[in-house]
Amino acid sequence: MQNSMDNNTATQLDCDILIVGAGMSGCLLAYSLLKFNPKLDVMLVDENPQRSEKQNHFVHPGFDARSLALSAGTCELLAELGLWDDLQLQAQPIEDIHISDRGYFGALDLHKSNKQQAFGYVAELQDIGRVLNKHLKQHKQLRRLYNSSLTNIEKHPEHISCCLDNGQIIKAKMCVGADGANSVTRELLDIPAQTSDYGCCAVIANVRSSKAHLNKAFERFTEFGPIALLPLSDNRYSLVWSVANEDLVRISALTEPEFLAELQLAFGYRAGVFTEAGKRDTYPLKLIKTYKPLAHRGVCIGNAAHCLHPVMGQGFNLGMRDLYVLASQVSRAESKSQIGSYQMLEQYWQLRRADHHNTIALTDSMVRIFSNSSWPVILGRNTALQAMSCLPDLSTPIIKQAKGQFNLLNRDAQ
Repeated sequence: MQNSMDNNTATQLDCDILIVGAGMSGCLLAYSLLKFNPKLDVMLVDENPQRSEKQNHFVHPGFDARSLALSAGTCELLAELGLWDDLQLQAQPIEDIHISDRGYFGALDLHKSNKQQAFGYVAELQDIGRVLNKHLKQHKQLRRLYNSSLTNIEKHPEHISCCLDNGQIIKAKMCVGADGANSVTRELLDIPAQTSDYGCCAVIANVRSSKAHLNKAFERFTEFGPIALLPLSDNRYSLVWSVANEDLVRISALTEPEFLAELQLAFGYRAGVFTEAGKRDTYPLKLIKTYKPLAHRGVCIGNAAHCLHPVMGQGFNLGMRDLYVLASQVSRAESKSQIGSYQMLEQYWQLRRADHHNTIALTDSMVRIFSNSSWPVILGRNTALQAMSCLPDLSTPIIKQAKGQFNLLNRDAQ
C-alpha cells in the first residue's frame, strides 16, 4: 500500500513531482515515473477517500464500468512498463474493423492477416484499475493524499507551490494536471483551452448480440455521430452511441427492450440481433484542446490537455503517449534540479506537439465530415471508403493511426 497521509499532520510538504488526479492518467504517470526512477519523490492528489481492505465493492470513479480501446502501440508501452502480461488476461483483441456510413454505399473492412498483430485490445476500466493498483503497491515510496483537491497555485523560479483545500501546501519541482476534462489544475496554471460542443452525447453500455463477435469492431457513422461496438470478453460488445442532445432524455428513459430496438434500428444487423444491454451511462461529447499544455513548472496530460470525441478510440492512447514521454524525459534528467525546468518541458513538447495536433485534427475532421449532410461531402466520403476497400494501400494512414505505433522519443520520426 502506498503511503497515505493524514492531511492535518503538516502544513507544508516537499516533493519532486506532484500529480493532481488519481484516475487512469494520474496513476499511470505515477507508476511510470517510479518504474523509470524509483528514487523520485512523487505525490498523488486524490479527491476520493482511501479504500480500505474490507471495501471490496468500492470502485474508484476513475476506473468504473467503461471500457477502453488500447492501440497496439499502447499495448507495447504497457508491456515495457511491466503491466501488459496481467492486463492481457482480461483484454479482448481487435482483429477486424468494419467502417460504414448509415444509409449510403460506403463501407470499409480492415483485416488482420495471420502474420500481423491485432489492431489493439479492449479492456474494461475496472480490470485496468485492479492491475494498476496491484503494481502501484510495489512502490511504497509513493505518497498519496486522499480526500484532497487543489485550490491554488503559486509559481516560483525554482519550484511551484500548490495549496490544497485543507490548507496544506505542497512544494514541488513540477506539477502535473491529470484531473480530467474540467481540469482545475489547467485553470490554475493559466493554460488556455478551447472547447467545441458537438451537440450530442455518448450513451455507453455493454451489449450482447445473437452473433459471435469474432474479435471484430464496428464504427457505424450516423447523422448524429458514430456508433462504435468494441469486442469484449464473454462475447459482449462495449457500445458507444452518439445521440443528439435533444434526444438523450428520451433514449435514457427507454426500457431495455425498447433501447435494444432503437439501437437495432440505428445500427442495423451487421453484428446480429441485439439481445441484452447492461447499465447505461451518458456523457456530453465536446472537443477540449490546448494549443500548448505547458506552463511554468506545470504540464497537463490526458483529458486535462485534450478531451477528444471517442471516434477511432484515440483519446486515451494519445494520453498514454503523453505520459510515457513525460516520464521518459524526467528519467533522463541528469539531476533532480532539472525536473520541471523550462528546458525539460520544452523538450517534452517538441516530442509531443506533432502527434498532439495531428490526432486531434484527425478525430475532429472525421466527426465533422461524417455528420455533414451536404451531398458533395456525402458522395466524397463514401467514394473514399469504397476506394480504400478496393485499394488497401489507401487505408494505410488509418491503420497506422489505429495501431498508434510511433517512434515517441525521436521528433524527426513523427
